[in-house]
Amino acid sequence: MALSMRRQNGVVLLIALIALVAISLAGIALMRSVDTGLVITGNLAFKQSAAQAGDAGTEAAADWLNTNVALLANDSAAAGYYATWRTNCDLLGNRTAATDDDVVWAAGGMAQPNCGMVATAVASDKLPGGYAATYVINRMCNNEGAPNDPAIFCSAYQSSSTGSDSTKGGASYGQLPLTGTTQQYYRITTRIVGPRNTESIVQAIVAF
Repeated sequence: MALSMRRQNGVVLLIALIALVAISLAGIALMRSVDTGLVITGNLAFKQSAAQAGDAGTEAAADWLNTNVALLANDSAAAGYYATWRTNCDLLGNRTAATDDDVVWAAGGMAQPNCGMVATAVASDKLPGGYAATYVINRMCNNEGAPNDPAIFCSAYQSSSTGSDSTKGGASYGQLPLTGTTQQYYRITTRIVGPRNTESIVQAIVAF
């Protein structure tokens, strides 16, 4: 009888040890799951903040367009402005494996030979702390020059009046007329870098 009880006590101890190991593993797994969830939540928050900071790039670019109307027929590379749509440029850097067609997002850098675009920086006082942003502006035309030049094709918004109290219009592409109300389309692409190597690219189309 005494021998049987000792054997039973040994089995209980073994079962208790197995249960303890299982509980410990479950606790570790739960802690890792919580930690991972917190990291993901934090990264999403930084990503959203970076995307919101991209509005500062759009606003800075729009301000530049408003104050430099006389310069919009030709490139102003120092201001990150390009009077053509540069279809050969890989704006996001992931369309092709090559890097010689990428936009140079570091302000003041050397342009890549198959793109030729270098971004300009957004003033730090326009951005949240810990974020930096640069942008490029593309006029949606195939060549530099006046948009009503017969050799130039542009995307634009053109309005037409159908009466004294009503107007209507829509997007157009081609040679723009010498007269009439038209607004050129400009593409603003902003790259934002923030904490934890957060990176976002925001794009907007504006008409002027």
